[in-house]
Amino acid sequence: MEGILYVLRYAVPWAELPAVEGWPSGQTCWRRFTEWQRAGVWERLLERMQELLEQEGLSDWTRAIVDASLVDAKKGAARSAARSAAALAAVST
Repeated sequence: MEGILYVLRYAVPWAELPAVEGWPSGQTCWRRFTEWQRAGVWERLLERMQELLEQEGLSDWTRAIVDASLVDAKKGAARSAARSAAALAAVST
């Protein structure tokens, strides 16, 4: 977990994860991250953290921000249906 959090926090490539005693390799951390992502672990962790903060009265939703910078903003079916093959290939990379 510490290796995964390090990569996410400092935006280093998995292969450049520092060799720290007790941490697995970058490849192992990447593999675990991917497995947990597919299994929905991160979503459940976020939900649980939100529940705990709410129970303790520490949630302040007046300052919440929704960031869609990594999600396509659909402007209507006609435009999204007309995407080129090159645009679709770029999304998958």
